[in-house]
Amino acid sequence: MTSPLAELNYDGLSYDLVRYRDDELDATISAILADASSNDVVSFRHSLDEGDIQLLTTFAHRRIVSALRTSSHAALTEAYDAYALLPTLSEAEFSAWFKGGLVVARACAVDIGTLRERFLAVAPTQTAAIADVLFRSSERLESFAQCYLVETSTTHGKGLLNTVVARDESQAGREVGAFTGIAPDLIPFRSGYDTAGRIAAIAAALADDFHAMDDHVTDPIRHDQLVASSFDIVTGGSFLRTRACVGFFVSGPEGLDFSVVVADIDAEVTGHSAPALAEFADELVDQAAVAHDTVVVLLTKVPNFDHLFGDDVPEPNEEEDEVNDDPVGHYLDRVSAVLAANA
Repeated sequence: MTSPLAELNYDGLSYDLVRYRDDELDATISAILADASSNDVVSFRHSLDEGDIQLLTTFAHRRIVSALRTSSHAALTEAYDAYALLPTLSEAEFSAWFKGGLVVARACAVDIGTLRERFLAVAPTQTAAIADVLFRSSERLESFAQCYLVETSTTHGKGLLNTVVARDESQAGREVGAFTGIAPDLIPFRSGYDTAGRIAAIAAALADDFHAMDDHVTDPIRHDQLVASSFDIVTGGSFLRTRACVGFFVSGPEGLDFSVVVADIDAEVTGHSAPALAEFADELVDQAAVAHDTVVVLLTKVPNFDHLFGDDVPEPNEEEDEVNDDPVGHYLDRVSAVLAANA
């Protein structure tokens, strides 16, 4: 059976739930779900492939954010209708967005009892059992922090940033310069994102600025980490601990693709201030960085491996000294201006 969702896809920026934009596809999917819920639910569910499941999950996320922005009961109902029609929900989905939707429901004065009954009538048995526990305990959900979500506010309005990431780091104060040769201790940790809303807003301003440039396209803002090797610093793991860190990618002209990472630095934890980290990073090839107060922005060129597959063969007379060792440095003035206006 062919899924009625076949051939439907969101465009790239519709996945961005910090810089949320309306998308006509939401209404199309909503109509399909309404029809499926009132007809053969089992056949519809069996018709879904992995792409359809991802599409419906994204739809649910978007409707939750829409409800946050507009207090729409209908949008929230559509989000949980989508969840109910899925074959299964992951633990991560339950822990973050499903619970986050219940936080929105309480804020919007949605009747959670009615939402629960509607969901349980359609959802698969295993999904319903887990969801029932969450619905019944929804009064314990007081903030998005309990759902690994951060509420953001940008020129696009309210949004949500998922902060479920586990990384490694050294003990506080153990980050040291590479020249010492000290072997640091390793301990597991889950990122603390105390200022993620503010950092996400700065990242949104930067992403909008890049996107407004000719031949530049940005992708969705995501939760991120500072890679320690970007600063030539020995740490107790692969990443530097930050108060908050988000990032996005930019597709630029003539095949220039680069990442933009925005982080809020606590010098007492990293052992280095934001300006010092920016200086370290700026010295490395294919990188550029700038800092403002405690915020550091790192631009890193994404390697192009097309030549390995014969898609990008250099001209015979191309000389090595024509290679640009600082391909993203010319963006720093723009980045600095955005930081000065928003940081």
